[in-house]
Amino acid sequence: MNSVQLIGRLATDVEVKEVNGGSKVSTFILAVDRNNEEADFFRIKAWNSQAEAAEEHLGKGRRIAVEGSLRQDVYEKDGEERRSVSIVARRLEYL
Repeated sequence: MNSVQLIGRLATDVEVKEVNGGSKVSTFILAVDRNNEEADFFRIKAWNSQAEAAEEHLGKGRRIAVEGSLRQDVYEKDGEERRSVSIVARRLEYL
């Protein structure tokens, strides 16, 4: 099972890119309070119609709920293989 549910506030504005022959992906960072003084920050990716809705309705500071799954991306930077984990959204709920 690979399932994640988070509620938090956008720590960045939504960035939208066109990839793979016309697909759209939006990316933003979600800040989730751990306690009164700390927060965890998660990279969220939403695709196609959700990417367009996120671009239209979301902005820095907006409170949302995210349901999705973890995804590990592998890429090369400065000649070294790197890995990063993001959450691919299945559902975004604007709170």
